[in-house]
Amino acid sequence: MATDVDIQYFSHLNGLTLGNNWGDLIRLLDKALVTGIDFTQITAASIDAQGDVHITLYSDHNAMLFQVVELTGFAPASFNQKYRIKGVPNTTQLILKPHAAIAETSITTVGAGKLASLGYEIIFRDTNDVKRVYRAKNPTAQHPFIRVDESLTSPDGTTGVYTSTYAKYAMVGLLEHMEHIDDYENPDVLQLPFDPADPAKNWKITGTGTNCVRGWSRWVWARSAEVYQNTSESSAPSNGNRAFTLCGNTDAFYINLSLTTNGAYKRVYGTGLFKTSQPASTNPNWFIATYLVNQSAGTTYGYASIGGTPFGSNSNASKIFATNSNLLNRLMPTIECIPIVYNYGTGNSGSFNATSPAALEIPFFDTNNTLRGTIAHCLYSGNNAVISETQVMIAENSMYIRDASHSGTGAGGAGHVYYYLGELG
Repeated sequence: MATDVDIQYFSHLNGLTLGNNWGDLIRLLDKALVTGIDFTQITAASIDAQGDVHITLYSDHNAMLFQVVELTGFAPASFNQKYRIKGVPNTTQLILKPHAAIAETSITTVGAGKLASLGYEIIFRDTNDVKRVYRAKNPTAQHPFIRVDESLTSPDGTTGVYTSTYAKYAMVGLLEHMEHIDDYENPDVLQLPFDPADPAKNWKITGTGTNCVRGWSRWVWARSAEVYQNTSESSAPSNGNRAFTLCGNTDAFYINLSLTTNGAYKRVYGTGLFKTSQPASTNPNWFIATYLVNQSAGTTYGYASIGGTPFGSNSNASKIFATNSNLLNRLMPTIECIPIVYNYGTGNSGSFNATSPAALEIPFFDTNNTLRGTIAHCLYSGNNAVISETQVMIAENSMYIRDASHSGTGAGGAGHVYYYLGELG
């Protein structure tokens, strides 16, 4: 069996940072989605009798078990491919299992290596370096343009100004077509989220101070309180790095992240394609897990409200969002979707602790009672564990990671979700 190398993950444990700084989320996405993380010089490389490749690096690799490594510049050329990390003997050595078996028994030229990206490219970026549009490499017609915007002011610089010391978040959404970085006002282009009466709603910044309303779909990464606590965006977050796990492929990706420096309380953001039960030509199989709110910076709110803790806590907080197109009208408003889970205590209830990992796929339906499909990669956990950082697991040949995801009430709601990485082969 070939080793699966399609799904990659990254963590703060790789040395990536996500702190109380503007630009941190975009820099993280650039690394994880597009470029990957280069290793230092490979000082030695060999292949063993089992066909595993052993590499030694000049300095610490910060890599983790089951991450995907890409080697280039090697000879023979069969070594230039993707691998799963099968073993981590020490901080400078890795054992790699190749995706495709290698017939050669020796290496004549040692090349370079890196932690592979998820496989996206940057389609557009702005001159101020606060906006990105990402899209999967070699996309199909179904793959959307993913726009991420950390702008703090309206285009005119005066009618909308978000104070830089407030909570840090990006405005995030999907579009079916774009010609430039700010191409989001065409009423004939489907977006997610989407309001047909106001196509630019997700990207507007209006008002100043505590009256500023900045965006609609918000990926918050630095906040003054835990995910389960009420606060306003105008309350200044604490400094320090946030723990996170980012996982996915060119179809969909997710990021579990802490809003404070406490790694046990995370929420899930995610976007891309889901596994649809409907014809994608009728209704695009896009989803977004986000906090969808159009309120001012001074408004106090809690993440237990709509979309606040996707896949957990309660029927409202667990919601995600999808398109609502039909044969008569493609350009319908965004619709709320409810996950079909055993309970809302993923990683918290321990309902199936006799099984490890107790990882279940998450189908979902929308508020029209239409069964939409199944979430990719992300799995409900029937186990009970408080987790503060990325953990790896294997069950027979199946590779998983898990990380925290709030799924209860108050401080007792520390749960987690699993991500399925594929088969080790």
